[in-house]
Amino acid sequence: MSTEDSKQSLQEKYAELARKSLVRTQYSCSGNSTSLEESDFISYRTATVEELSAIIQLLDECKLPHSDIVPGKQHFVVAEIDRKIIGCAGYEAYDQNGLFRSLAVKPLYRNMMIAHTMIDNIFALAHEQGIKEFFLLTTTADKLFGELGWEMINRNDVPENIGSTTEFSSICPSVAICMKHQL
Repeated sequence: MSTEDSKQSLQEKYAELARKSLVRTQYSCSGNSTSLEESDFISYRTATVEELSAIIQLLDECKLPHSDIVPGKQHFVVAEIDRKIIGCAGYEAYDQNGLFRSLAVKPLYRNMMIAHTMIDNIFALAHEQGIKEFFLLTTTADKLFGELGWEMINRNDVPENIGSTTEFSSICPSVAICMKHQL
């Protein structure tokens, strides 16, 4: 085995070790200082109906409402590591309006841009369905959504099909901040 092949093999072993141990790290092999990014070990995909119980468990862990989550009503994307769900985001479609909901990331994996990537995936999925505008209610994440271009609006200014959802009419408290985002 040549020295170059040996270096490559060692780099691959370090990369695999970092992925398996879920550590974001810098590895060095003969001067290589390429950083490992979350995309090296986190995958994103559309959730299946069979995964709703794991999604509900995550939402419960993150103290987010989930009593109205039922198969076929919401669309979810998940972030996973080694086939274990570590994050989710969902929406409900109402004509050209979307109700964004259920953005959750396990505490250990926060501040790694996972939420941002899931939001982008939700937007892509919703765009395919013809969603033009999203609405949400939040009591904790208004700063995050504001940084991503969402604007605060009066809760009474949402379209009828959004205002009549369970989330708007009964689940989220009246003090929740209402926001919207144009796709």
